[in-house]
Amino acid sequence: MPFTDEFIPGDKKGTEFLGDIEIAVCKSCGSAQNMNNTDMSEYYFEYTYSVQSSNFAIGFMQTLAKRIKETCFNNSLHPKILEIGSGSGEQLLEFKKLGFEVLGIEPSEKLSQYAESIGVKTLTDFFDATTFRNAENGYDKVDAIVTSYTFDHIPQISETLENIYNVLNTNGILIIEVHDLDKIRDRNEYCLFEHEHYTYLNQATMTQLLNKKQFEVITFDLLSDQEKRGNSLLVVARKGTGLKMNAANPEEEVLKLTHLRVEIEEAIQRIDEWLYENRDQKIAAYGAGGRGIMTIAALKRPELIRYIVDKNPKAPDIFAPKSHLPVHKIDELGKNPVDKILVFSYGYYDEIVNEISSKYGYKHDQFISILTLLRKVND
Repeated sequence: MPFTDEFIPGDKKGTEFLGDIEIAVCKSCGSAQNMNNTDMSEYYFEYTYSVQSSNFAIGFMQTLAKRIKETCFNNSLHPKILEIGSGSGEQLLEFKKLGFEVLGIEPSEKLSQYAESIGVKTLTDFFDATTFRNAENGYDKVDAIVTSYTFDHIPQISETLENIYNVLNTNGILIIEVHDLDKIRDRNEYCLFEHEHYTYLNQATMTQLLNKKQFEVITFDLLSDQEKRGNSLLVVARKGTGLKMNAANPEEEVLKLTHLRVEIEEAIQRIDEWLYENRDQKIAAYGAGGRGIMTIAALKRPELIRYIVDKNPKAPDIFAPKSHLPVHKIDELGKNPVDKILVFSYGYYDEIVNEISSKYGYKHDQFISILTLLRKVND
């Protein structure tokens, strides 16, 4: 499988990184882990993924900031919040609008520059024990730390939690959003087993990990399922001391994933069969994020898809890694019409369908969510 974000120009096809992904379950703690510790440091310096153009994603960020303010800092003046993996800065911008003092930590130079351009102070760096040696005064201690879909990209999460603990003020708040392993399993979302993801957690293993590192879980229900993104596992925890460790059941976690490989192979086969059954029709894919790139990379005949569209392609004239499908802006759907659109960004499905239909005249029955193919018929 490839990296999710290593798009390539036409003359570089076949030079992209490819490697097996091996996932194991720890019989001691029950967490699922990527066994191949691929060095991603240089890769993230050029990382550009962002959801800034999605109204749903912006709405999520606004709701998250507002709910954290109301729940944890309603009586606080200008609390300080730091984001690990702050990307293009939109989430911190929503906190800033509510009176928070904000600082982002982001290794991608391009994303950091964009964040600075919208008024979000950002350090271009990885978060570790040395991060604040050169940081501006006033951020050696903060009231809250947030990290969205970044925590599972960190190879040494125990060490990272220790660093977070040291930076947070007494009773400081930690907000973590990752992909929920239970939902990955229920939906057969094999695309989320990526080189970029080192650890896969659910409520039980997340609670155990946080308790072990002296954090007390406040809630997993800060936002409703309708307000969350995709298969989000969103936890709010408080820094504490001497907490009793809540243990996950390793045997139960192993059992949950015992048959996953077979289920994944069956899911890939369902997508392949659907593409073959519709081979006389023109099919495009919507979504050049991890879901689209990794799902397509596992297919036997990805060429049955004409092209991939995305609102924010990494660059013009690029191709997806491994499948080598061309990646275009969404206006390609108007210039080069298709019969069906397979939507990989299912968390934004309604938003995508409404926008493409209104702009280019597609009918709602021309769209299909990847979830309908990943899941078994009787699910």
